[in-house]
Amino acid sequence: MRKLGRLVVVLAALAASFGLTQGSASALVAFCYNDDGDAGGRSCAIYHEADGYRVDSVKFDAYGEHLTINDLVTDSKGVAAYVNGVRYPGQPSDYGPVTYNLSMSEGTKVVLTSCQTNNGKEYDCHTENAIA
Repeated sequence: MRKLGRLVVVLAALAASFGLTQGSASALVAFCYNDDGDAGGRSCAIYHEADGYRVDSVKFDAYGEHLTINDLVTDSKGVAAYVNGVRYPGQPSDYGPVTYNLSMSEGTKVVLTSCQTNNGKEYDCHTENAIA
């Protein structure tokens, strides 16, 4: 029984230290919707938030098959996106959003993933499913 108590204390300490190393808490807003301009298309958007403000956005538009990545805060952090496993980098917020024309066939299933970046390391990734 004492070992179980120690294990609980160790796990609680690990959880606390993990939380402390993650920096400021972030939230996520993600949604998909049927695109009125593209019959059968499904667009998706993913936003990371920190301290109540959006810090980046990744959006796949079914109409025209465009991917837009936008880092909204000038700091050392950024954002990258993956579409069907292919990585598309964002750029610093000073340069504004970057848009990629993906030229996909209609009806193609799209796995959209957004990851925050910090000094080249990705974290806080989220995935949504769209349709071109």
